[in-house]
Amino acid sequence: MDPERLGGSRGGLPPALRERHLRALPGHPAGRGIRLRRDPEHPAARGSRGLRRRLGRKHREVGRGRTVPPPAQSPGGAGRVKEGPGYLVTIGTFDGVHLGHQKLLRWVQERAREAGLRGRIVFFVHPPHFFFRPDHAIPLLTTSRERKSLILEMGIDRVEVLNFGPRWAKMPHERFFSEYIVKRWKAGGIYVGRDFAFGKGRQGDLRYLEEACRRRGLGFGILPLVRVHGRKISSSRIRKLLSAGEVARADLMLGRPYSVSGVVVHGEGLGRKLGFPTANLRLAKDIIVPPGVFHVRVFGGPFGSVRASERAELVAAEGGPAGADAVCSVGYRPTVKLRGPHLLTTEVHIIDWEGDLYGDTLRVEFLQRLRGEKKFSSLDALKRGIRKDIDRCRSNAGGPP
Repeated sequence: MDPERLGGSRGGLPPALRERHLRALPGHPAGRGIRLRRDPEHPAARGSRGLRRRLGRKHREVGRGRTVPPPAQSPGGAGRVKEGPGYLVTIGTFDGVHLGHQKLLRWVQERAREAGLRGRIVFFVHPPHFFFRPDHAIPLLTTSRERKSLILEMGIDRVEVLNFGPRWAKMPHERFFSEYIVKRWKAGGIYVGRDFAFGKGRQGDLRYLEEACRRRGLGFGILPLVRVHGRKISSSRIRKLLSAGEVARADLMLGRPYSVSGVVVHGEGLGRKLGFPTANLRLAKDIIVPPGVFHVRVFGGPFGSVRASERAELVAAEGGPAGADAVCSVGYRPTVKLRGPHLLTTEVHIIDWEGDLYGDTLRVEFLQRLRGEKKFSSLDALKRGIRKDIDRCRSNAGGPP
């Protein structure tokens, strides 16, 4: 991965922070060491060569002696393509769409094009085991809308979103395969992870899926493992980093700054009374928010597009705003005396800006953790602490303190 694109599609890191984070990454520059690897221990692993042979054989039969060429994409953009020979269907969760997911998505799309197919990703909003073990449910890295947007941005032709529930849990595996994989998603080939299983009681395991694909003349393959500098990148690892407030390390694994989106709602006006007005955000309940005080970049409202898939540099090139530097506090405000309980809040002070943001949707990119939440001895001490946070943000962004 080009270190100049470390920030990915959500605006990137300021130059000073980007260089600092790159130096901390083993094997600098960031892109070195990213590789795909097949799992040699799994008996169903076939690799891309075997899948291409089988997909090629299938479509040579359909084309009467010739391979069906990859279909051209319509002018409507990603997700709007003319119906053609079929799709290479890949099923997973893809929470976060991190560097490992991104590598896999590009790889799957290349295999689809080589086989004369298009790429179709099917993802579950929540991992299915959360349904069976609610006590194991944990916050996610991305909403379904964010995930779909990020996957389409990778060049995937179609994306299907599934909310796993009782209907899917009770569905016989034969019906899932014939009605959804074959008929609805028009599979010409299938890629799944090594631990994938579907249908009631997880009876649709890899052995069944491989045999069912063979009977219908469909290609079948196991997704390769992805490692960066010899280590696996996983959504669970990124969640742990974010839970500890380590956004810089999480951003490196995501390939872009981690972000959350929410609507600005009325708070208690405490920030304005202290001289630092803040925008209080109402966030999705099942999305993880790192604790502490951070240097962030804010999008939405007067600060550019809120969509994660639109690059900040493109917005700036068109003469529009490309985000605003801000201080974000995520915590329980222990210094301030409140009438009721201290609830977790996410509030943002946008540096050198004043205005009304109520009702606007803002997206907040976490760039660097400034400090953990602390209880100050007085409100004056809190004010001094906030001024220091703002000065650090200005310094990180390359502006005067």
